[in-house]
Amino acid sequence: MDLPDPTRSRAVLIGVDRYRHLANLPAVGNNVSRLAALFMDPHLWGLAEQHCVVLNNPPSADTVLDAVHEAAAEATDTLVVYFAGHGLLSPDADLLLALPESDHERLYRTVPYHLLRHELVDTCRALSRVVVLDCCYSGRALEGHMGPSVEVADRARVEGTYVMTASSEIQLAWSPEGEEFTAFSGELLKALTDGVPDAPDPLEMGALFRHVRGELIAKGRPVPQQRARNAGHSIALTRNRWWAAQMLAQPQVTAAERHPEAEELGPMLAPARQPSGTRSEPSAPGRQRRMGTSDVVELCVVFAVMFAIVVIVLASLA
Repeated sequence: MDLPDPTRSRAVLIGVDRYRHLANLPAVGNNVSRLAALFMDPHLWGLAEQHCVVLNNPPSADTVLDAVHEAAAEATDTLVVYFAGHGLLSPDADLLLALPESDHERLYRTVPYHLLRHELVDTCRALSRVVVLDCCYSGRALEGHMGPSVEVADRARVEGTYVMTASSEIQLAWSPEGEEFTAFSGELLKALTDGVPDAPDPLEMGALFRHVRGELIAKGRPVPQQRARNAGHSIALTRNRWWAAQMLAQPQVTAAERHPEAEELGPMLAPARQPSGTRSEPSAPGRQRRMGTSDVVELCVVFAVMFAIVVIVLASLA
């Protein structure tokens, strides 16, 4: 699958790392800034800065929904929406994205996900839509955690959209204290930065998810989820840098390795190349020199002339 056209694609990256009533999540700001840099990297995707909207600690739901609405209306190829922060649940168990002034008693200060989903479904006409959620549902904001999750991907699912989430229904989405990124986004960013071994290039979301999931399981961290509709697993957002690294790591092939038969025939058929900028020196007196094609031609001419002279002399004596 080809990369999305960056001129016809849009991204909205939302991160909330400072809360008035909930625990701060300092790593979230690093998530957003790094992801924006990767999306705008011309060697990965090349999204223009004006097409990659970054919302750090947005003050209200209107700010978030306006940005998503505008991006959804403009995107005709691909739309990406990323959120990292606290996730809460409404009394009806709907997903709520917590903003700086949100808390358990002020759920009206959150972004109800169903409003975001409305923009993705009803406003957006892009061919591909990708949602990445690094959050949980619960109001329990423990130090180093974002709260428990309840089937995030199922609740966030949108027809025609690929959704990747940070945790399963029985695990916590972690923001480990002292680490630069949250646990889930950290592995996601590392995979985009370094590439995924043997995965397709461009890097499809399904392959990216399997790699991130494997890395998190190996470290004993919460297991992410994914949902896809209409071949969403094959959506690709960036190049797979692993292949470029493999090309650079390959040793240079010498001329003899490219043409081993020339080496077997000897130096007369495969003479050594002169170093660049040097001139070949004439043969020194007494030094044996191998005959070339021009030498053979000259000898043939000499023999022909000598033969003609002999014929003339014999004819005159007859």
